[in-house]
Amino acid sequence: MHRKESRYLLAMVFPLAILIAAHTTLAATPAPAAPGPPLSSNFPGPFWEVTAPAGGTASVSNAHLFLNVPGGSNHDALTSGNQAVRVVQPIGNTAFDVSIKIDSTIAAGSEGVKEGLMVISDASDFISYELAADGTNIHLSAEIVTGGVATTVLDDASFSHYQSPIYLRLTRAASTFGAYYSIDGVAWTPATTFTDSKVPKLIGPFASNYSPTPSKAIPVEISVNWFEVQPK
Repeated sequence: MHRKESRYLLAMVFPLAILIAAHTTLAATPAPAAPGPPLSSNFPGPFWEVTAPAGGTASVSNAHLFLNVPGGSNHDALTSGNQAVRVVQPIGNTAFDVSIKIDSTIAAGSEGVKEGLMVISDASDFISYELAADGTNIHLSAEIVTGGVATTVLDDASFSHYQSPIYLRLTRAASTFGAYYSIDGVAWTPATTFTDSKVPKLIGPFASNYSPTPSKAIPVEISVNWFEVQPK
């Protein structure tokens, strides 16, 4: 059965939770999706919030969202609360299917750097799905953080399918989540499924850095070209 696709600019005037509240069912595997439209130059617009607890910035240029994480100090999601730089929008207790196109490059040697999608219940309860560098390899990983304690639900420690650009996708139906990746935004490969009963409140792209010696933390710039909501 043909399913009509729908995409929304990051500068949309209605919150994501309202836009998708009517969609309550989720297919086992997401339908193909064509690349979404570029970002509007007036991002973030209504209902979007830039959060940078330990410093950092967000900006739009040439139809891309840039998240900038300064070096020389940690901006880690798992240390001293969620310190990651993120741009988030409200989302309700509903099914969703959200994807982003990341067209900046993450280097395997950039140890401690992460960039991806985050679903937030509160400061110490969230889900992260990201690309991560350990100094030698690029990981595709996902964590459930509950009360500040992380449980790893995915860690492809040598993610051989990485390329730039790359697409990450998270789906939710009740307490079941699916994580997918794509190299073209059309064909999606399942990465993992997991369950989490916490109610999400915010969702959006994030970037972070970490070093055991904070002064050696590497600066990060993530470039996001589109943020897509696909209806059910």
